Amino acid sequence: MSSSREEVVHAAAALGYTIPESDVADYVGVLSKAKASFEEVEAMEAHNDGTNRLPTNPDIDSSPRDNIHLPEMADNPLGGWAYPRTCPYSHPASDLLKGKTVCLKDNIAMAGVPCLLGTSTFTDWIPKTNATVITRILLHGGTITGKAVCENLSRGAVSCTAASGPVDNPYAKGYSAKGSSSGTAALVGTALCGLYGMKATTGLVPYTGIASNDASMDYVGPMTSNCRDCATLLETIAGVDGLDDRQIAGTPWPDDVPKYAEILRLMELKNWLKGVSIGILKEGLEPSTMDVGVKEKFLAAAKVVPIHTQARTLYAVMSKMGNHMGMLGMATGRRSVLLTDLFEKKSLPYTQEVMEKMNVTSKDGLLVGELGWTQYPQIYAKSVNIMRKVKDSYDKALEEVDFLVMPTTFTPSNPYPASRSTPLQHSEASARKLENTSPFTGSGHSALALPIGFVPAKDDPNIRLPASLQIVGRYWDEVGILKAAYAWENTQDWKTP
Repeated sequence: MSSSREEVVHAAAALGYTIPESDVADYVGVLSKAKASFEEVEAMEAHNDGTNRLPTNPDIDSSPRDNIHLPEMADNPLGGWAYPRTCPYSHPASDLLKGKTVCLKDNIAMAGVPCLLGTSTFTDWIPKTNATVITRILLHGGTITGKAVCENLSRGAVSCTAASGPVDNPYAKGYSAKGSSSGTAALVGTALCGLYGMKATTGLVPYTGIASNDASMDYVGPMTSNCRDCATLLETIAGVDGLDDRQIAGTPWPDDVPKYAEILRLMELKNWLKGVSIGILKEGLEPSTMDVGVKEKFLAAAKVVPIHTQARTLYAVMSKMGNHMGMLGMATGRRSVLLTDLFEKKSLPYTQEVMEKMNVTSKDGLLVGELGWTQYPQIYAKSVNIMRKVKDSYDKALEEVDFLVMPTTFTPSNPYPASRSTPLQHSEASARKLENTSPFTGSGHSALALPIGFVPAKDDPNIRLPASLQIVGRYWDEVGILKAAYAWENTQDWKTP
């Protein structure tokens, strides 16, 4: 189909350019050739090479997708399940995860199982491929028990924006389980729910086959009830898969991934921390908005002080502007597996009806991203470059100490906002939860959150909520971080005052 004069003028106007009338006819010819290329590719059969290369081939016969169903309310008291089901693998290659059950955040593609992505902007996405992490879990003997609710379009941290309804904190109904992995947090746990969550060094765990908004900020990792399970699951899913271009130099191949769980099992716990230096991140404790109970509980767990920077602001700029392009389907420069079947369901560009079904965080991201790209177009590149300076400052601090520690969140869980809350109320409900975690998402350092006790809820002292400590280590030092957490776990019962 040929282009038209109107299309040429419209495209130019979107760029703030008026084409000289004498050149319009030539540009009609140029755009007509481009349209022919676009339409030729559009007519080609899609190719999700995750279904044909390496271990991402979805062997549905060996791991049947039967009994897929939406949960009944009585079977889903926390609202955490999206699609419960039992999926073992009939001939695993190892028994590393034998007897272990695993639920998946519902932005992870599992062939033949509906993926809600927490939204009603589309409702019928059934992925055609398995994410690499799914294949690895099944191959190592794990049993997948279903998909867990995530926030609307996997955006936000208040645990009440999913189209399926709010997700309750397991320690207090009506309180946030955080997000965007809200269902997983409630069913298994994170900082606000009293369990372990590992964000490994950037690229250690492949993100192949998982819905993405911004490749530079994408991470997938284990959330477990104890340190040994965290180590075992990380060992299972880590390593190069040959498909994810986020996997930087230094990422080990699966056979070279450390035997994290065995290393912990063989630890001599009594003396392991002797000679280990730990630095408390000073700026991670100073904000006046920090909950007093969280600060007191944390200070009882560690004792030294190194350095911090203002990485949260840089992360905010990078994530808002990067997510903006990803949500609009405009992210480029990738050589990994792209989920074309998901893009087809999104019905881009967005309409008024679709935007109205988005949560506040998604709309906020689109609006802020649009403002950034149109009025501050140089800020994204500047933020990316300064974030390397942030990484260098953490690296320097980690030359002087083995680990940095800080509260995972400034405050414990709080009630999630009502369904008809204003945008500002939604924003306030997620405040003081990302200030100590997002900087390391930006810098790429490995970090582990673990529970250290209970603190009273701000609005009801009779409600006791988990407080969490974050251990940050050098690139690729997951072994050291897990050892530190395991030593702590075996000397302290976080549930006992």
